[in-house]
Amino acid sequence: MNTTGKTSHSSVGIKLMDRDHDHLTEIVTEIQLRAAAGFANGQAGAMLRKLSERMRLHFALEEGLMSATRYPGTAIHCLKHRWLVDQVDLLAAQPGRNPLERNAQLFSLLLHAHSEHIGREDLDYGLWLNAIRPRATDTSAYVPRVEF
Repeated sequence: MNTTGKTSHSSVGIKLMDRDHDHLTEIVTEIQLRAAAGFANGQAGAMLRKLSERMRLHFALEEGLMSATRYPGTAIHCLKHRWLVDQVDLLAAQPGRNPLERNAQLFSLLLHAHSEHIGREDLDYGLWLNAIRPRATDTSAYVPRVEF
């Protein structure tokens, strides 16, 4: 991820997932920019909860695709999704005015873990799906955008 709001990850070859990944990256970038400028009381937790909600929607859609296409790696992929969401939820639940202020390293590690997930597991799924069903990767559904 970079500060321009554009993703630094490569396409996973599934338009639906790529659009969602870009949108999630925009939310994270907004959180990072607001963290640098200083959050109002409670704003960081609210933004992290919104990120968690959007991650859940994206992951549900992604897992639905995997189930529908009978992807053999679905079960472990779902566990990794749960771990990512749990980490965001734990960070959002931190007491105090700005949970990111005290947990900047945790947030950085979480962002890295998500980026790695996209670049490895999601890409593996994209390659697998493109190999067995090339036309299935061009879909227009995606998680709705959110504004803070």
